[in-house]
Amino acid sequence: MNAPTWHVRPYRPGDERALVALWAEAFNRPMTEAHWRWKVKGRPTPVENVGIAVAADDRPIFQFVGIPCPAVVLGAPRTVMVGADVVTAREFRRRGVFTTAAHRLFDSWREAGIALVLGLANDRWGSRAEALGYERYFELRWRIRFLRPERILARKAHLPALARLRGLGNLWNRAWDLVPPGAGGITVRPLVSAAPDIDTIWERGARHVATSLVRDRPWVEWRYCNPPDGDYRLTLAERAGSPVGYAAYRVVQMDGRTSVRLAEIFAPGDPMALRALVRDVVTRAAVEDADVVVTLAVPGSHMDRELRRAGFLFCPGAYRLEAIRLDPTIPPALLRDPRGWWLAGGDFDVV
Repeated sequence: MNAPTWHVRPYRPGDERALVALWAEAFNRPMTEAHWRWKVKGRPTPVENVGIAVAADDRPIFQFVGIPCPAVVLGAPRTVMVGADVVTAREFRRRGVFTTAAHRLFDSWREAGIALVLGLANDRWGSRAEALGYERYFELRWRIRFLRPERILARKAHLPALARLRGLGNLWNRAWDLVPPGAGGITVRPLVSAAPDIDTIWERGARHVATSLVRDRPWVEWRYCNPPDGDYRLTLAERAGSPVGYAAYRVVQMDGRTSVRLAEIFAPGDPMALRALVRDVVTRAAVEDADVVVTLAVPGSHMDRELRRAGFLFCPGAYRLEAIRLDPTIPPALLRDPRGWWLAGGDFDVV
């Protein structure tokens, strides 16, 4: 039997109709065309940011998405691509489609001055990741704050009566709430949109990070306000009326359970603002009667320490940050040091 033929070609408007079907088949859940257009084509880009391969009938059978993001890399302004949504049609797997199409895409990004391709490691890629030039750095680990431990215990033990022991949960939360918040006169309020204050926070905070996506108003608006099905909520921390940090989270209801997923908190160089934002999200999650708050953090980072102080515990599971240095002059040793990074789960598509 002859192998099916394919070739690489540029993206064409309308390809998303086939690509969302391909994505749904690979990930076993639906994606709308509106979501694809927001995610893949919703940001300005200096170069074509999606790689496509098609079958002989011009049907898309592969995609590699790069989300173009202004960034600071080791203190210098650069542009990076955050890799996402790599899918290959089942009948075209193990035929060199991934490697060939990705190499061609990365070459075009390199020529356009893209500094890095960032992503979370996918062990299913095996040796192909190394062949493409990916280097693995450090982990982002899940952290979880239990708000209704009695409910979780009831489900784990298959004893529904335990869920009625609300006092157990109250004691648990009170123990963590005994930790002095030390908010330093900081107030936190909800934002209905990405206000100009976000730019102020980024301009101040950027001085304290060596490597990060640019977390300005356009980023926050695109990432948390514009998703057609995201439903994120924003909060703003202020000290004496001046913005000092923000948080982004969403309330998820699934199978009769409520949880809060904390996508991002940004307040570098201001531990009191960081503390106030973390505790405010916990308080808002309790108002939603959520069972848990979950988030990702780099172990040992300022964010991780503040989460642990607020009762976020170790949770199984982690992602390892990986990158391709399209600019070979960037020293890999400095990128491997997590202390220079400001990373959040919201930088990727996992929260």
